[in-house]
Amino acid sequence: MRTPTRLIVLSLAALTVVAVGVGLLVGRDGPDGRRGYHQGKDGVLTIEAGRRPRAPDFTGTGLDGKPLSLAAYKGKTVLVNGWASWCGPCRAETPLLVRTHNTLRARGVVVVGLNQDSSAANGRAFASEFHMNYPSLLDSGGKQALKVPKGVLNTQGLPFTFAVDSRGKIAAAASGQLDAHKIDALVKAAQAGTAPPSRTP
Repeated sequence: MRTPTRLIVLSLAALTVVAVGVGLLVGRDGPDGRRGYHQGKDGVLTIEAGRRPRAPDFTGTGLDGKPLSLAAYKGKTVLVNGWASWCGPCRAETPLLVRTHNTLRARGVVVVGLNQDSSAANGRAFASEFHMNYPSLLDSGGKQALKVPKGVLNTQGLPFTFAVDSRGKIAAAASGQLDAHKIDALVKAAQAGTAPPSRTP
């Protein structure tokens, strides 16, 4: 009876080692196994410099009625924020984004919104209410948002934010409501040469 028991114990130990090894490997990559994508405990996804996808070619009309293109901001760090006037978390985070845009512009950091209201008038009313002084591209049909590369956002809901580095590539992203810590993490990732190494438990 000792031999089978010993074999079972050894087998379980081996399985544990394999499971831990797999866990460590997965911890080095993104939630969907993408190499170079690192999901932090704060929910912010950072992407190593050599594996960053090119930012979508967002072009269209802004809330002000003027042409707007994300490519026009190449050379800057851009926080692209998807929002809508009916989105509660969007309302909660917008004052923080306005302050970020105001305080970091001198450092080459700008905010660009992606408004998914079905009515441009609703979007303009929201922008006026929160004194948004950064541009927002109209995306009432959600077609622009669909251009975001797979694996960057972990939800299709609002709000979402991704950071574009000076080369026009996506360096980091966060799904859901932002706070000061997440904004700082997004900006630092975009301005760094590489994303910080992942931390395994």
